[in-house]
Amino acid sequence: MEKDINIKNLRLPYVEKTVNLCIKRELNHLKGNNGTGKTLLLDYISGIRKDKKAMISGNESILYINQSIFFSDRLLCEDFLKFVYRMEGKMVEVTEFEKHNGEHVRTLLKKQWGMLSGGERKLIYILILMSINREWYILDEPFAFLDTMKKNMIWAVIDEKLAQGKGVILVSHEDEQDRLKDTARIISI
Repeated sequence: MEKDINIKNLRLPYVEKTVNLCIKRELNHLKGNNGTGKTLLLDYISGIRKDKKAMISGNESILYINQSIFFSDRLLCEDFLKFVYRMEGKMVEVTEFEKHNGEHVRTLLKKQWGMLSGGERKLIYILILMSINREWYILDEPFAFLDTMKKNMIWAVIDEKLAQGKGVILVSHEDEQDRLKDTARIISI
């Protein structure tokens, strides 16, 4: 498996750009104005969209956390955790997940999806999905609408993944710009 993600001759429709890029396995900040093709590029990297003429390699082990979260309002957050773990063939260790993420998360897991605020939904969604082992994590606007505590919880998980040698690609228009400016490899699109 390649360490980096390499993209050659990827033509982004709608924004009329051709992308040739090597993304290193580190913290990468994909930046650009709204409508420049950032989410479109993430869709291609993750394999959601295909381009037969382009070559994308190194993306065999990716977890893509996009901006959309759609679940039944009656679904218990704990059941979503169990579902994700079953899809991965993992034994459900709800108590281990709770212990790792703290008392606040333990309380949220017992609630129905529809009883959570938008920020709480996003936090649980990201924490559960990032608990899955992959070589790359793609996060599209992970900090939007989150308070400082929840942003710090997500940063802690990102830092943990980076310490494990994983790659992270994220898009953010939030206040994290300063942290990203100091620690991330900037990729402008």
